[in-house]
Amino acid sequence: MTDELLTPMREKALQLRVEGRYKELIEHCDVLLEKGLKRQDHKAVLCAHIHHAAAFYSIGAIEEAFLSVDAHLQYCSQYGDENEQLNGINILVILYDYNKDYTKAKSALMRGIELGTRLKRWNMVSNAFSNYSHICASEKDFEGALEAGLSGLAMAERYHPDRPILSFRVKLNIANAYVGLGDTDLAGQMIEQMLADPLLDTHKREKTHCYDLYGRYLVETKEYASAMKAFNVAKKEALDINDLLLLKEIQERRCDLCEILDDRQLGFVVQQEYIKLLKILQQQELAKTALKLEMKHNVAAIERNAKTDFLTRFFNRRHLEETAANWLAKAAQTGSPISCIALDLDNFKSINDTHGHLAGDEALRVICTICRTVLWKSDSTELLARYGGDELVFLLNGASRADAADRVHHLLAEIQKQGITYNEELIPVTVSVGIADNSNGLFTRFSELFYRADQALYQSKANGKNQLTVYESPVLQ
Repeated sequence: MTDELLTPMREKALQLRVEGRYKELIEHCDVLLEKGLKRQDHKAVLCAHIHHAAAFYSIGAIEEAFLSVDAHLQYCSQYGDENEQLNGINILVILYDYNKDYTKAKSALMRGIELGTRLKRWNMVSNAFSNYSHICASEKDFEGALEAGLSGLAMAERYHPDRPILSFRVKLNIANAYVGLGDTDLAGQMIEQMLADPLLDTHKREKTHCYDLYGRYLVETKEYASAMKAFNVAKKEALDINDLLLLKEIQERRCDLCEILDDRQLGFVVQQEYIKLLKILQQQELAKTALKLEMKHNVAAIERNAKTDFLTRFFNRRHLEETAANWLAKAAQTGSPISCIALDLDNFKSINDTHGHLAGDEALRVICTICRTVLWKSDSTELLARYGGDELVFLLNGASRADAADRVHHLLAEIQKQGITYNEELIPVTVSVGIADNSNGLFTRFSELFYRADQALYQSKANGKNQLTVYESPVLQ
């Protein structure tokens, strides 16, 4: 299901990511995720998760980025198509590379290559091969880097319409492999062609990498003065795009080159620039820590909302079923009791038809308030949820049917005292209740437990409403 009203929000998320406005992107995706979950817009939810991951990665919040990737992949397994799986793999590789977990990065890239090939997403396959080449070079496997780069170039040529930047990025990795292999002739030819490419006028990041690669090539050919000039250009471009981590690498290369040139005066200047950069990075890390904490709380709020019913503020059916499955599995091993209370408002349809749906909502809220006050005593062993419509479910982990029945009798007595006033008219409200348990671990699935509590609930309805029935197999008492 896709809500077209959220399409502009998805487009804005992409725009914020392209522009590098990561704090705004995270806040925007918080809203997009909440709206997507509420409207069951699967594309919006997946979009929010993938951009969350990219934004957290870009601010250095790697743990949060991994959580967003994990959320994307889990949601994708239920609602996403293979194109979304491919997006998830791509973002996951970036995180593996950051942590230098090259084995996992290469494994993920191979999955991406296989999936992209099956989908004929040649641009994605080309990027995957290019990233694979980068990983191989990081491991000093320059032959593997060259092989992957050439495969990526072939995939780029299959993509239509033609995107020159796609091929250019692969060529950077191919030339890098040639430098690593010591084939300076081929490396030099490729780099000179790339430096003359008009693409560099509009793609600053590629220009930075190209001049950095050119400097490393010139160091290999012992043209040290020219290498310093290339690194100087790379430094300027890195400053322009504010890529401080790449700038740090370039400054380290300039420091090393000053020693080779035995230029103490320039070396002092470069070293001072490097020290200043380290201080900026340190301050940035502090800022990232604060931002991570802020965003972590935002994500936690979204996660809570994803488990919560909008009207009643009880947990929703999905969280109920997930929690019940965990509790019942453990109870099957220990033989401990779990009781289920199913509760339904009496004459709910009549209230809606006679007084309007707002009156019905108010009646449900009143009952929920009483349930929260009377029934709920523990956050760790009890769970109140809205199952659907006006039906509520209360799970008690470690409580017998008799314990559950005592609480329900108290609840019925409290509800008898209450009513709702709507448009200055008093509307009486009652509930029917059914109770069942897991037979000390015999029932291991929530559907089995809930079915029996629900059967008892409908027996209460049949017997005149406003009462409790306890399910006792094989007959209802």
